[in-house]
Amino acid sequence: MNISERAAAYLAASPIHRPLDVVPTADGDRLEGLWVLGNNYRGSGYHGAFPPGFTKRIKALFPDHPKILHLFSGSLPPEPGVVRVDVNPDLKPDLCIDAHVLSHFRPVLWNVRLIVCDPPYSDEDCDRYGVCRVKRNVVVEECRTVLEPGGFLVWLDQVWPMYSKKNWILRGLIGVVRSTNHRTRLVTILEKK
Repeated sequence: MNISERAAAYLAASPIHRPLDVVPTADGDRLEGLWVLGNNYRGSGYHGAFPPGFTKRIKALFPDHPKILHLFSGSLPPEPGVVRVDVNPDLKPDLCIDAHVLSHFRPVLWNVRLIVCDPPYSDEDCDRYGVCRVKRNVVVEECRTVLEPGGFLVWLDQVWPMYSKKNWILRGLIGVVRSTNHRTRLVTILEKK
C-alpha cells in the first residue's frame, strides 16, 4: 500500500475522525495530522498505557500488516497477531527481551514488517518502571536490523527520535492529544529503505 492508500484505509476504518493529510515531499508522500483521543480513562490502569483507541488507529493505517511486534508493551493484553515485547517478566510479555539488543534475537523475530514502540519517555517514567533510560537511537537502529525492507517503525514518544535518512524514509508525523493534563505525544512513522 502507498501512503495515500493508508490514509484512505484509516478514514474508512475511522470515518468519524478527522482525515490524515497526505503531504508530498522529496522522498515521497508523508502522513500528517492530529489524533484527539479524548478523556476516556478506562485504560488498563498501568502508568503510560496506550490511550483507548490508539492501537485501533494504528491497525487502520496498516491493514496489510497483520503481524505487529510491539516493543515496550507494558500492560498491553494478549491479542492475535501482536507479539508483545517487554523487559519486565512480571508483565508476562510474549518475549521478555531488551529492545536495545533486538538484533541478537533476529532468528526468533522473522518476517517482521511492522514494529510499534512506546518507550518510557522520561527519567521519572524509567524510575517508575524500574528500567534504564532508553537510548532511542540504539533502539531505532535495532528495529532496522529486524525489520524487512519496506517495513515500518511506528514510534510513540514525547520527542521525535533521531534516525538516519540513509536507512529510513519519514512517512508520518501525527500529534496525539488525549485530554487536559495529559502529555502531548508524537507518532513518528519510518519506513525502512
